[in-house]
Amino acid sequence: MARDPASAVSPVFSALRTFRRPWPLALAGLACTVLGLALAQTSFVPATVLSLGAGVLLAGIAVSRRFQTMSWELEDRAESAGLLALSAFVALLAFLGADKWDSGRVFLGALIIVALGASFVVLLPRTGRRVVASLLIVLHFAGIITAVTAVPPRNEPAPWLSMQIWTHFYRHYLTFAYLTNAYHFYSPDPGPPTLLWFHVEYADGSARWIKLPNRRESPVLLHHQRMLATAEMTHNPIYGLPLYPAQKEEWEKKFKRPYELLPGIPHDTGDVVVQRRQVAVSLPFVDPNDNRPAPIRLVEDEPSGMIGQYSEPQELCRRLLASYARHIARTSPHLEDRRIEVKAVRVYQVIHNLITPREYAEGRDPVQDQTTFVPFYMGKYDIDGRLLDPKDPFLFWHLPIVRLPQQYPEGDTHLFEHTPQLGPHKLVNFVEIHATQADKLLNPEGDE
Repeated sequence: MARDPASAVSPVFSALRTFRRPWPLALAGLACTVLGLALAQTSFVPATVLSLGAGVLLAGIAVSRRFQTMSWELEDRAESAGLLALSAFVALLAFLGADKWDSGRVFLGALIIVALGASFVVLLPRTGRRVVASLLIVLHFAGIITAVTAVPPRNEPAPWLSMQIWTHFYRHYLTFAYLTNAYHFYSPDPGPPTLLWFHVEYADGSARWIKLPNRRESPVLLHHQRMLATAEMTHNPIYGLPLYPAQKEEWEKKFKRPYELLPGIPHDTGDVVVQRRQVAVSLPFVDPNDNRPAPIRLVEDEPSGMIGQYSEPQELCRRLLASYARHIARTSPHLEDRRIEVKAVRVYQVIHNLITPREYAEGRDPVQDQTTFVPFYMGKYDIDGRLLDPKDPFLFWHLPIVRLPQQYPEGDTHLFEHTPQLGPHKLVNFVEIHATQADKLLNPEGDE
């Protein structure tokens, strides 16, 4: 007796076939994301990440399957727009659940924007879709042109139009797509590279340095290049010192609104920042090489004065520095006993100056000469990436590595970083001095 082919289909296979359809997949993704959002309120981090990731992945598979099987009739396009809107909602829930994962939130935020934009585009007729696609391509390549032309030539300002377009339109997109670095190499004078030095301090009082990038620890050259790009992302400083009280008052009168150097971030005025740094000169730092006093003074031959010695990062760079500090704290166990916890991480942003042809001819080593490094103190962070010392007198100031006369600091010797020292001299690394002695001097009783 012949059997009905439909009756031969197992209920299990029928359920699987139903689950492979876009809407059940999207709803399953929504359920996983809701579960992950609930788990985010607990301490089950792996389960949270797994649930949120599975939800976003299922929503993405649903969208992919929908586009593989849909037609371009209006009814089908309307259903596809609804599915994309649901996927954007799934990404939004995942975004809310990933509140401690900065890079994940950036990625999910982009997914939300793309999904919502696509839900609008698929509703357009064919001509409208082609126009939108063409405009997006033109905008993308115009952004690349902006990234190339926004680099100022030597001793000249950047083109006004490029800077306006960069600041007010393209900045966030180009930063997210990371089209802000490599294209600069095709512009004149791309400038010196940026490095990051981390001084990791442990609960037993020991410490060690971790420096990025580190060519010796990179398994392949591409890894070294990526680490170099990672450090470069943190170098976007606010030009100059914060406004002084009189300048602040004048600014507020002119623009009719309260002055904020960085929106939402409490900030001292320029006179307070400078006073803290000048008071720091009196701190009794000691050169460990000869046990002499080593006050960390301001470099006096800096062409731009104090402004050139102060490098306060933009808001995005602050978030990146905090994220990097948190990552280093969680991935840098004690070398002898992994049970000893990380206490804090000091971060130094370092500009590695390129030597001139004349200096190279004089025998100066372009790699090993420590005076080519220009470090700035970016703060001390706990293992969760929270800045511990917002009032530190050295925060965002230059800590030089210089050659000084042997009698320093006797004889009223000053710091001239770029002036060759005649006669016997010594190399003084104020970064090392600051990293190892600042806590004892700023917090003599051990208070954070």
